[in-house]
Amino acid sequence: MWNSSNPNSTSPRPGSKSRHPDTPRRTAPLVAALGLLLAAGCTDQQFDTSFKKVFTPKRTPQQYMLVAVSDADPDQRRIAVAKVAESKRCGEDWAIKGFATIALLESDPQTRCVAIRALGRTHDPRAIETCLKILNSDDYPPADVRPPDDLCRGDTTGVLADLVGEVPDRLRDKVRETFLKELKQAPDRESRIAAARGLQAFPRPEVVDALIAGLRDDDFAVVYQCEVSLAWLTGVTHNCDAYQWSQWVEAHAGHLFDHGGRLPEGLRRPYEGRWDRLAYQSKEFFRWLIPGAKEK
Repeated sequence: MWNSSNPNSTSPRPGSKSRHPDTPRRTAPLVAALGLLLAAGCTDQQFDTSFKKVFTPKRTPQQYMLVAVSDADPDQRRIAVAKVAESKRCGEDWAIKGFATIALLESDPQTRCVAIRALGRTHDPRAIETCLKILNSDDYPPADVRPPDDLCRGDTTGVLADLVGEVPDRLRDKVRETFLKELKQAPDRESRIAAARGLQAFPRPEVVDALIAGLRDDDFAVVYQCEVSLAWLTGVTHNCDAYQWSQWVEAHAGHLFDHGGRLPEGLRRPYEGRWDRLAYQSKEFFRWLIPGAKEK
């Protein structure tokens, strides 16, 4: 019975409903979360979005992949692909197949680029095959591959250049031909730059000729990459001068690549590797911070 003289009594009042003693502890996190959202001055839309973020169950990578291939909203598809790419399971067979399908057929350029980059980071041989298929889409029916726009083409050529050292022998000729085509015909600079970079893995006379032709490109970033690739292949540099390169090739026919595989002194970085770069940058910082005596 309720004791009115004892305010600390735990007995229920007559007619009142009893409460489980753990109820406050169970509801406290919910109340605290709602309180924080309200205290932040959220609008109704912001509150609804924040509420969903807090209380919606976390999807698995497989569930995100289903969203990536089926959601009507391209933003949701792009976010879902990125979630799979960030997961520890991005290199599994189902994920690679999903990335490849999206890279080949996705209609949204940004979502497609996320899938292409994710596929490249897996270093799976199917990444090279997918890039080749995208860059040579004219050779396939539209049901197999969607023709790339400039954004997609640039990212695809870049991924293929990144993976050029992993190209199997059966695909090397196709990769070289694709880079030659992109350097000559691609309308966007990013594709031409990446193609020139990829060609430095192919010590062939026709590659040298294509890179010399690239020195006449209207975009200097393309010109410079052609010079770097030529210097890597041959071991010499002619400072982006197409005429001097033509003269040198004529004088060294049959021995173009005798000194290739290393950049000449003028084009080398002052460091090699991550730790050398850190040491170099630290030294340059202190030289800027504490300059020495001025030269007379």
